[in-house]
Amino acid sequence: MEFKEQTACSLFRLFEQGEISAVEIIKNFREFQGQRDKDLKAFVKTSWKRAEKKARALDEKRKRGEDLPPLSAVPIAIKDNIARLRETMTCSSNFLKGFFPGYSATVVEKLEEAGALIIGRTNMDEMAMGSTTETSVYHPTRNPHNLGKTPGGSSGGSAAAVGGGIVPVALGSETGGSVRQPASFCGNYGLRPTYGRISRFGLAAYASSLDQIGLFARDPDDLWRVFGVLAGKDKKDSTTVSGKGLERKGEAFDPEEIRVAFPREYMELVEDGEVEKRTFEVVEKLEKAGIKVEEISLTDPKKALGVYSVIATAEASSNLARFDGLRFGKGIEGEKNWEELIKKNREVGFGQEVKNRILLGTLFLSSQYREKFYDRAVQVRKEITQELDQLFCNFDLILSPATPMPAFNLGSRIESSLEKIMSDIMAIPGSLAGLPAISLPMGLNSEGLPLGLQLMAPRWKEGRLIDFSQFIREITGYREELKYFSEGGSE
Repeated sequence: MEFKEQTACSLFRLFEQGEISAVEIIKNFREFQGQRDKDLKAFVKTSWKRAEKKARALDEKRKRGEDLPPLSAVPIAIKDNIARLRETMTCSSNFLKGFFPGYSATVVEKLEEAGALIIGRTNMDEMAMGSTTETSVYHPTRNPHNLGKTPGGSSGGSAAAVGGGIVPVALGSETGGSVRQPASFCGNYGLRPTYGRISRFGLAAYASSLDQIGLFARDPDDLWRVFGVLAGKDKKDSTTVSGKGLERKGEAFDPEEIRVAFPREYMELVEDGEVEKRTFEVVEKLEKAGIKVEEISLTDPKKALGVYSVIATAEASSNLARFDGLRFGKGIEGEKNWEELIKKNREVGFGQEVKNRILLGTLFLSSQYREKFYDRAVQVRKEITQELDQLFCNFDLILSPATPMPAFNLGSRIESSLEKIMSDIMAIPGSLAGLPAISLPMGLNSEGLPLGLQLMAPRWKEGRLIDFSQFIREITGYREELKYFSEGGSE
């Protein structure tokens, strides 16, 4: 049996039926991770001993005939900015090397209660600031379909781990497009839930009004299974809501009842002819299947990109003020002046991308520029949110490419923050509005690189996204084009 080709749902069923043990599952995935991650470099830390201990406990639980929680024996990876008790969390930054959080994130607690086997922590752009996973203090992560290409970011390690077959499901986080963009580049399904749907307690903050924990998987049903475990009210996070709208129609889903909006402004941003061609192929297949797809006009996403850049960096400069080497992080010793001490700690601890964003955000919040930039950005964000909310009075979904291009070469955009952020541009309007959205595979281009489609839905309609993603998979067959388990990919 090829364990790595199993989905989370199928692994649970096989374990539940006694066809495989949890210990067998973890040993097989450990062996494959050891082979595959030499090339991908998706992980910064593994937790196999801890996972094996949990696996043995699950095997005993099944022998006793006890009820099994819904993620029993399912291997899962988490991004390095999600806290787990008795395990280092570094956010892939020098500043937090050796830092052990004193608690677990709510999502980690829920995964463990549900029987998941957390196998390790995945690489990311430092402090979640980046779109290529190249700002990590550890190493760049590589795309499982071509080792010379980026997996995207900032959740590139999680995307590569799923795309490379190391785990069926992984957690990431998204501020602008840090789940959907790497999901597109690595050929995964990537879900960003409604803002407030999943607790952020234990997630290291980048921009608090935008951040949301998201999920990667190779199958829509896996996304839904894990989403159902994680969603819900958390008293430790006041932005969370109860289980409102936690349902999907499944087999009762009628795609012909769905009206889909197709914004022309998004297509005007596409930089790659094959992305454009494949997107129109999907639209054509949907129309042949009886789906109503209507071309509409929306605010230019470039405007949303400007708003996002101001708000995200402003909030980052505030959130990262606590990182001074005194309260968090290992500081430099011997400096008597505390202001100089903090300055030197940040100089050594942060990489250039993080420094750039902190400086920019501080500028936007300064008394001289706040009204001109930050206050104006907040107002335009409200306008974008209202526009999308109004659109959903007449449409059920918005369809567009997930990214303007497929994965680009490692190192090719590292000098330009703007070029890197442009790969997230399709995702940013929905993030500003706090809407649920998903990236789903559109197969491979002529170079063997994955292409991605994006769907956005009204708040609390994650079930609609999953149902329609499953429908698109059935009518296109694009997901079956993807080859996840090649012998290391090409350079």
